[in-house]
Amino acid sequence: MPAGFKTLAENYLGVMDNLNSGQTKAKMAALLDSKYNQTELFAWEKSKLTFANDPNGFYEDPFQILASGDGICVQWSIVYVAACLALGYQSRLVVAVDTSNWSYIHVWAEDYYNGNWVHVDPSDGVWGHPLMYQGSSWGWGKYIGSMVRIYAFDDNSFQDVTATYSSH
Repeated sequence: MPAGFKTLAENYLGVMDNLNSGQTKAKMAALLDSKYNQTELFAWEKSKLTFANDPNGFYEDPFQILASGDGICVQWSIVYVAACLALGYQSRLVVAVDTSNWSYIHVWAEDYYNGNWVHVDPSDGVWGHPLMYQGSSWGWGKYIGSMVRIYAFDDNSFQDVTATYSSH
């Protein structure tokens, strides 16, 4: 395993460990309507955060993110996954990675729904369109499967899900 990937994986496994903790789930559940489904969480999140290319801080804790009031894709995804987990939905972080330097390009989520993992991009408000990154607005999409790999981070595990997001 390349050192850069090891560092990236340890970071996102640590984030998921925090999101899966009973303390985080309880604190997050107190902020939510227990009747929300996964797509209703988009509206809740939009009422709490604004998308900012230059956020007030680069936080990976959902409560620091909510306190800041803004974030980029990774912060939106962390808050979304935390909310899903707090309401009992199985959810995980998904990270598109540039393998030349092992840095993330974009982060979104997946929810386990009706027996399958479903693509969820909270910062774009998109549910179930995994090939959307192949479009021209996502310059890195054409590299999925070559220099861009995609990993899903769950509770204490990760898997390469690149094939789900590639039409080649």
